[in-house]
Amino acid sequence: MATVITAAALSPAEGTGSSIEYAASAGAECLRQAGLTPADVDVLINTGVYRDSNIVEPSVAALIQKRIGINPDYLHAADKRAAFSFDLMNGACGVLNAVQAAGSLLATGSARRVLVVSADTHPSTDPGRAGTGAFPYASTGAALLLEHRDDGRGFGRVHHRSLPGAHGVNGYLPLDEAGSDGRAHIVVDRDSGVLERMLDLAVDSVRGCLAAEEGVDGARTPTALERTLLITSQPSADFATRLAKRLGLASDAAVTVEGVAGDPHTSALTHAFRQAQDAGRLDGHGRLLFVAVGAGLTSAASLYRLTGDDRAER
Repeated sequence: MATVITAAALSPAEGTGSSIEYAASAGAECLRQAGLTPADVDVLINTGVYRDSNIVEPSVAALIQKRIGINPDYLHAADKRAAFSFDLMNGACGVLNAVQAAGSLLATGSARRVLVVSADTHPSTDPGRAGTGAFPYASTGAALLLEHRDDGRGFGRVHHRSLPGAHGVNGYLPLDEAGSDGRAHIVVDRDSGVLERMLDLAVDSVRGCLAAEEGVDGARTPTALERTLLITSQPSADFATRLAKRLGLASDAAVTVEGVAGDPHTSALTHAFRQAQDAGRLDGHGRLLFVAVGAGLTSAASLYRLTGDDRAER
């Protein structure tokens, strides 16, 4: 059995700039696409990092759960089935970490369906301050609905890599400069040369995943990735193209997000998957390779086997 994507959805472009709203709207749309109601969700995992007003508590996942309406008062529900939610934050790699956690919950029967939501925003919730030099992340959100199937498709193991040294990217609030309006501010520092380090790590992550899953050495990477579409995070607009070149692949062998101002960050993999799906980019491919690189520097990668007709389920 493996974890499969039952539905994927993006938050609407318009909105208040609230990460909670973005995540909730994407989650609700995901359920609508799947023909389900909020009561059909057992676990919600939120992977968003940058949130409204720099909220620390309560758990943002709980606020999103309430906004969607996922069993807010289970003791009075017909089946009295409780739903659980939690935050899992690991930047651009967070969605694959959530897939890993969801896989365990689904495999043990602890959950029937897991909804993974992600959203980032400038803490001021002003969309005009997102996707800029000071705050490079897009104000957007996305959602994946995950279930278990035993028909051979779905995610394989999630493989992790890391590089020693500086984190590469740091987002923080300097308290001595915050003042009375500190909840609306954030600082994001990016080290010089971090993109090259991210590309190095992504290449290592892809090769490591192929070696672990199929015993493929680095020299055979292009052949091993035939009929495999890479879906990547977006630390830069040309990251997917540059990664494909590093791996000896055609420029269109990897896709990331298009038409979004800034890096979708925690929503990048879901966003890229949904866009590729809508554009017919999954046609002709037998599988996907999700690969994300973020601060740490850390990476995560996982092969996803598509259905028999080479299409991901909508």
